[in-house]
Formats: sequence, structure tokens, C-alpha cells
Amino acid sequence: MKNRCAGLVIVLVSLLAFGVANAEIEFAGVLDLGVNVVRVDSANFTPPDTAFLTTGWGSHPPMDTFIFTGVPAWPETLRLYGTVNSFPFIVTLVHPDTSTWYHFGSLAGPKVKFYGTGYGGVEESKPVVQRQQRLAVSPSIVTRQMTVRLQPVGTGRPVVEIHDAAGNVVRSLDCTARAGGFASATWNRADESGRLVPKGIYFCRYAEADVIAVRKVLVAH
Repeated sequence: MKNRCAGLVIVLVSLLAFGVANAEIEFAGVLDLGVNVVRVDSANFTPPDTAFLTTGWGSHPPMDTFIFTGVPAWPETLRLYGTVNSFPFIVTLVHPDTSTWYHFGSLAGPKVKFYGTGYGGVEESKPVVQRQQRLAVSPSIVTRQMTVRLQPVGTGRPVVEIHDAAGNVVRSLDCTARAGGFASATWNRADESGRLVPKGIYFCRYAEADVIAVRKVLVAH
């Protein structure tokens, strides 16, 4: 009995050492530019010391989102580098929390917040969610319609939600099963009322069991 318990402890320690350590999270930063001209060039996460180039973050006012993928863990310190109204800035956030606005200096300046599972606007918890490459969209810049293709987790009919940059659900897509264990749906840029959504950043989100997959798209009409 003691040997079995010892073996179980070894297995658990191995899972914690290798399984959890190799887990990654996806999350998004939501930038509210206000009346400012903002460009975020890079972000640095500590620990570990990981840098991400954030080219184009701030180019879609008044609110823009950048999805960070493959982040090893929720950062203890996050630094953003860029410019506000042509002046360089460095913003340092210690122990950043989810769904909390952080201002760039004054209250009149731009502000940023982060979400722990890879997309903005909906409250999500910090625990690590393993990265799953289960969701694909084409094209990512939508001018007419977009195709969503996913690998479902369960046996039921999967649903993909379309969220705007603020996290509101504008459309729910019922996916149709296809050969090879995949499912798909198309989105014609319409909301639940049949009206075309405004131009801007949107998120396709599939959530089932402990799997959350998110893809960012731009509706350009």
C-alpha cells in the first residue's frame, strides 16, 4: 500500500512539473484611446521575461484589442512601450488584475485592461486555460462573409459566439457537423436582428467544457 501511495505521489508530481508548467494562456488587452493618438509597440511579461511585438495596437480607435497567445503564465509585472500623442511612454503594471481599467497617467488619458482567457469584454478568471488550436476563421478581415471551422469537444451541436470589442454577444452561430470530426458555420456580418454590425474588431469564441478558443477578426465592410 505504501508503495502504491509513493507511486501515486510521483505521478502527481510529474504531472504538476510537466503538464502545468507547459500550459499556456491566451488573453487580450483592450485599449481605450479616448481622444488620444496611441501606439503600443511592445509588451513585456515578467516572469518569465517574455516580449511581444504589438504592431498595430491602437490603430483602430476608439477602442482596439490585441490578443496575446502562447503566454507561459499570468504575469506578475506587465510593461507596455509606445507613444501617446507622439510622446514616448512606458506603463508598468504590477500584479495586473482582470477586467480592471488602468490609466496611462491622467484620467483623461488612454486606458487599458486585460482578460485572462484571450478575449476582451467578458469577465473571466485567472486560472490557466490550456491553449487549444480548435478554432479557425477565414478570412480574418471580413468584407462580405466569414467561415468558421472548429473541432468540437463534446457530442452536441457546437455554438460559436461573435462578440464586439466590449464583450457583447452580437450573434450566436450554430455549427453544422462536417466530415473528419469538424464543424463549420458562416457569418454574414449580421447581428441577431439581421442588421449589419458596424466596422471594427470582433471576436469569435468557442467554449466547451474546459476548452476556450478565441479568434480575432476585423469587419471592414
